[in-house]
Amino acid sequence: MDRDHFARIFGYEDYDAMQENTTTVYKDGQICWNITSLPDNRFITWDNAEIADDRVEVFLTRESALNYLKQLRENILH
Repeated sequence: MDRDHFARIFGYEDYDAMQENTTTVYKDGQICWNITSLPDNRFITWDNAEIADDRVEVFLTRESALNYLKQLRENILH
């Protein structure tokens, strides 16, 4: 999937605009685990290993998204 198409699915004009609303929470080599604030006030978690809309989780709060990434990271490390 093209990066701009990915961003448009979630309400952004392009990938650069989406990146302005994205925080990288964890980085493992070249892979970044991110939280993005959406225009509709929801949040998504995603990584840049393979950009696709079916590799995204949606949350109502940033805290929930962050907790999800923390749990995911713990599961991967153990």
